[in-house]
Amino acid sequence: MVSICCFCRSQAETSHHIFLACPITSQLWVWLGRGTGIRLDCSSMVSLLLGGAGTGSKMVQQVLNSAVLHTIWCIWIERNHRYFSNVQMSMTSLFNVILAEVHLSFTLAISKGASDMLDYKVSRLVNLPLKTKRISIAKTVTWCPPSAGIVKINCDGSSFGQNPCGAVGYVIRDSFCNFLGAMASNIGQASSLDAEFCAFMLATEKAKDMSFPRLWMETDSVAVVTAFYKDSGIPWKMRSRWHNCMNYCRQIGCTCTHILREGNRAADALAKNGQGLSMFSSQWWTSTPPFISSFLSRDSLGLSFSRISMD
Repeated sequence: MVSICCFCRSQAETSHHIFLACPITSQLWVWLGRGTGIRLDCSSMVSLLLGGAGTGSKMVQQVLNSAVLHTIWCIWIERNHRYFSNVQMSMTSLFNVILAEVHLSFTLAISKGASDMLDYKVSRLVNLPLKTKRISIAKTVTWCPPSAGIVKINCDGSSFGQNPCGAVGYVIRDSFCNFLGAMASNIGQASSLDAEFCAFMLATEKAKDMSFPRLWMETDSVAVVTAFYKDSGIPWKMRSRWHNCMNYCRQIGCTCTHILREGNRAADALAKNGQGLSMFSSQWWTSTPPFISSFLSRDSLGLSFSRISMD
């Protein structure tokens, strides 16, 4: 014979009923949802246990998982007390016990939350100190103009998608930070490494066409800089073209330096613009494109860009 639920005393006792469907114990889930601001799916045990996956920060997910498990456990313990000891606790008192258990189980956790309202509500509900990640400036990056008589080209490549489409961009400036030209080009299917090398080669070939006497190349790709000085790591299909570019660079005494991505914003924006061009097409600008004007202005004023870290 099926037992009657000891909480509502109106329905047969099943695991689904006492943990999820009972109008008395379901108050715990309602209070938990309201307290955290998270909608709990109580249609099944699986959906309840997995409902917090991907919700909020790692701290929120761990607190929510802990609260769900403690609620299930406390319902079961309360059920046994009512059946075997004839002792019962109100749902309000039981909910406070659950919050206390979650607080104790999470005291030693090292997960940090995010600085948003969800983390604040969750930490406040279970009386936990909100540990958030601190934002700090790891490095500052400043673009440097070339010396008199030298032209500087900043280049960058980008690649997006499952079958990656590559694009490149470069911008040319003189020692007075004057804009001499910029290019964005779609190079078709290419990896990120291919795009970086292609950006360097296209920029070098353009410099040759414009007959610059001295050249300074700058990229945010360590692989390209390494290949420039050590002749290693070059994609095999680009070797012949790369060596032709290197011969020209040696003739004019070209130098190549690395800059962090934050300091290469103009070239990065041009490469991303190339993603929007039709396949294998290019666009050349003789006057400053509006979408990089702010980056060029910051560079000419010597203003730094910051690399942010969170710890």
